Amino acid sequence: MKPLLTVLLGSSADIFYRIDSYPSEGDFTHAREVTKSAGGPPLNAGCVCASKGGRVNALDCLNPKDETTEIILEALRKNHVNTDAIVYDESCTNGKVLIFNHEEKRTMFVIDPVRPKYETSAEIQNLLNNSAYLYSLMHIVERSFDGYEMIRIAKEHGARMIFDGTSKYEDRKRAELLLEMADGLFINTTDYGRLKDCLGEEPWEALIHRGCEFVCVTDGSRGASCYTKDGVCFAESLQLNEVIDSTGAGDAFAGCFLYGKLSGWNTERCLRYACVGGAYACMHYSGLGGCCSDQKLREFADFCHYELGESK
Repeated sequence: MKPLLTVLLGSSADIFYRIDSYPSEGDFTHAREVTKSAGGPPLNAGCVCASKGGRVNALDCLNPKDETTEIILEALRKNHVNTDAIVYDESCTNGKVLIFNHEEKRTMFVIDPVRPKYETSAEIQNLLNNSAYLYSLMHIVERSFDGYEMIRIAKEHGARMIFDGTSKYEDRKRAELLLEMADGLFINTTDYGRLKDCLGEEPWEALIHRGCEFVCVTDGSRGASCYTKDGVCFAESLQLNEVIDSTGAGDAFAGCFLYGKLSGWNTERCLRYACVGGAYACMHYSGLGGCCSDQKLREFADFCHYELGESK
C-alpha cells in the first residue's frame, strides 16, 4: 500500500489560553496559558490517519532551535508518522496558533511560518511519486514549491492531490488552480459558499467534471456530504451531549476519511467513519484530539449507536 503523504505539513504549535472576557477596543483582558500542542490541519489529519494504522510520511521544514519543534516532532512520532523527510533550517520560523477561549467563544490568531521553498530534488520527487495521496492546503503548496511541476509529475505517477479547502477565496486564480490540481477536497459549508461565489458555479460539479475523485462538504452537527462521479451520499453527525473542544474536528474528519480510502473502503463507509472521527475529536482537547486507534474509534461508534456500514 502506498502511504498517505502530507506534502507540507504547515506544522505549528497550538497554544491555548483561557481569557476573562473579550475586550472592547482599547481595553484589555487577562489570558492564562492552558497548554501547548502540535497543530496545523495537515499535521492533525496525518496524525489521525497514522494513529489508526495508515502509513504517513511528513515533509516539512522546521527551526531546530525553536522550542516548538520538539513538540511537533514528539506528536508526529507518538502517532507513528514517518519524520525522516523533515529538514531543519535555522532561518525558518515555526508557525504558531494562539487560541483564546472564553466560555463558548473562541478566537484564533495565526502566526504564519516563514520557510524556504523546497528545491527540486530526486529524493523529494521520489517521495511524492510513491504516495497514494498528497495532502495539504493550497496556500501552503504555493509557498513551499517553486511552481507545481513536482506535484504534476507526482500526479503522473499516480499520486492524488487532496486539499483542505480552508480559504477566503478572494483570489479567483487560486480557486481556478484548485479546480486544476485537486483530486479530492475537504471543505466546510462556509468556505464552500465562498468558493462558489468566487467561481460563479457549483464547486463540486466543476471539480468532479474535471476528474476530481471526491468533494467532502462538512456542516458541523448537521452532518457531511460527499460528492463523487457516482452521485452524492450524506452521513448524519453523531449526537453528543457535550463538546469539550472542536479544534481539529475537521482535520480528524479528513484523516479518518483518508484512512478509509487507503484501506479500500467505499465512499459511504469512509464518510461515516470520518463523521465518527470528527465527533471523537470534539470530546478531547487540542487539534490532535482525534488521534486514537481504529479499534477505539469503532468502540466509540458502537457506544453512540452509530452504524458504520459495509466497507466494500
